Amino acid sequence: MSEGDRPRTGWPDPIRRMAVRGGLLTLPRPVLVAELGLIFFGLPALYAWLRPPMHVLAVLWVVTGCCLVSLLFDPTFDRRRLGRWRVGAGELRRLAVRLVIVGLVLAGIVFAVAPDRLFDFPRARPALWALVMVFYPLLSVVPQGITYRAFFFHRYRSLFGDGPLMIAASAIAFCFGHVVFGNAVALVLTAAGGLMFARTYARTGSLPFSCLEHALYGCLAFTLGLGRYLYLGS
Repeated sequence: MSEGDRPRTGWPDPIRRMAVRGGLLTLPRPVLVAELGLIFFGLPALYAWLRPPMHVLAVLWVVTGCCLVSLLFDPTFDRRRLGRWRVGAGELRRLAVRLVIVGLVLAGIVFAVAPDRLFDFPRARPALWALVMVFYPLLSVVPQGITYRAFFFHRYRSLFGDGPLMIAASAIAFCFGHVVFGNAVALVLTAAGGLMFARTYARTGSLPFSCLEHALYGCLAFTLGLGRYLYLGS
């Protein structure tokens, strides 16, 4: 690997080399499995069971803060993934085509099952809808991207590798995290979304681009009338 190809971690080369060899920040596989189970399955299940007064977004941000600190202090993590925006034109076309197709399919389903709910949010409460379009990506999508993609892909690479198994594991964790909403629709939507977002992150290595995709689909769901399944109190 040339000097220009090395991850820009901000750590001195000797420390980075030590980490790459496995001497630093390396946890045994059973510990990683237990950590993954606790963070991504135990914590959401506990929250769904206890329904504590702490809002789910507050819990998410606490977890995300821990994940981000872990990444920033890990000399083997390529920090460029956190800010890399440039992707190929093919990725942009893929995103646009898929968004249109999924949007038409979801709109058709909502219209067939509950036509009165189609676009009910922007029609009934346009000001609140506009606020959701702005703050949902910032308050919800960004921390989920850091936790379920940047952190998950890096932290558990030794368990799942870099291919389909990692994408599936990330999607399953992302889906289960939405058990807190207490409905099957949320799990179906986030299972499909989790696969798409994880595949995008794996292909591009860009957290911002995968968050953009996540934000577009989330805003689409709220606009089409599916947002009631994706927030507490539904």
